[in-house]
Amino acid sequence: MHVARSVLLLMTGAASGIALVLSCGDNLSVKAIADAAVDAPKVADAAPNVSDAAPTCDCPTAEPPLAGRIVTISQLRTIPANDFSGQSAVCPMGSLLITGSCTQDPLNPYRNLTLQQSGFFPPYTTEWVCWFRNNESSPVTVRVSILCLKPMP
Repeated sequence: MHVARSVLLLMTGAASGIALVLSCGDNLSVKAIADAAVDAPKVADAAPNVSDAAPTCDCPTAEPPLAGRIVTISQLRTIPANDFSGQSAVCPMGSLLITGSCTQDPLNPYRNLTLQQSGFFPPYTTEWVCWFRNNESSPVTVRVSILCLKPMP
């Protein structure tokens, strides 16, 4: 009894779903209507000159290309032996912070360095901050780098 009711409920739901999907089309009527809306773009007819054959876009551009608008900014700091310190890098005025990184500079030789915190902290959303702990017996230089997107010209 429960199986029959479940199958009947499943079949009713499937039939209703198919009917709703088919009824939402623009041009899915049984009769052919000459001025009915068509979902496909218009195809250009064979035109006497080439300029009429190719469709053109007259839409305004939404945003200029990103080439030249992404800027990398790096800041260095030397952390004394067995000490901790922070360093930050800030995007230029009006720019958008994309991402940031925290590394030692130079990468070789490997140093015993701990990254304690990194990221941006509201309300300063254009500044990337890194906090390091130097576990070495000598000073270590660290680098904070960020990628920024400059505003449209």
